[in-house]
Amino acid sequence: MVLCLLVLLGAENSYAIAPCPDSIPQVRVTVRFEKARPEYETQLSRGAIGAMMPKQQVGVHSVGLTKSVLYWNVSTRFTAISRSDIQEICIVLSHVTLEYGFGATPVFIDRRYRSGSCPFKAIFDHENGHVSILNQKGKEMHDWIKKELSARVATIPPTLSRTPTLTQKKILGQIQRQTKPLLATLKSRLESAHAQLDSPQSLENTQKRCPRW
Repeated sequence: MVLCLLVLLGAENSYAIAPCPDSIPQVRVTVRFEKARPEYETQLSRGAIGAMMPKQQVGVHSVGLTKSVLYWNVSTRFTAISRSDIQEICIVLSHVTLEYGFGATPVFIDRRYRSGSCPFKAIFDHENGHVSILNQKGKEMHDWIKKELSARVATIPPTLSRTPTLTQKKILGQIQRQTKPLLATLKSRLESAHAQLDSPQSLENTQKRCPRW
């Protein structure tokens, strides 16, 4: 599984002359999950499919492959409150958005097996099982991720700064570190489910579906 991480910055200004407030509105947190959308490819050979498989990746075999890419994108919005000292600005985190998921997901099936054949159906069902895991686990984790992220960003206080852009980047770096355990938990849940689907017994059961391969 390949991880892509994207971080975005944003800010809006408030020109009330005031120090950093002791209490601020709750940080708004938005979490969005994008399901895997399988795109089937049936023109590649077993060798070509095998060449795309990462070494030591759980559950890969040359007759079929679901090549998923998990993305994890964080963006932020800040409110900048000016002070009587024009060189100082109070930076307040106002909104955090986390978008994660898979989107277009290539599913490869060995071209030697024609659509409608027993092996084709068996491979198709098995790879769709991996797609289902991506979608089920990703959706199941949504509310937990939002709850945990909300608790973490709620601890970030307003920050008095003379370098607001740098301060925003530092806060973003803090949020990045805070989301790493959430991402690790999601990946662990996915890997465990994929490994179960690709257990020796599961693969044996798939193979037994067809008398000839």
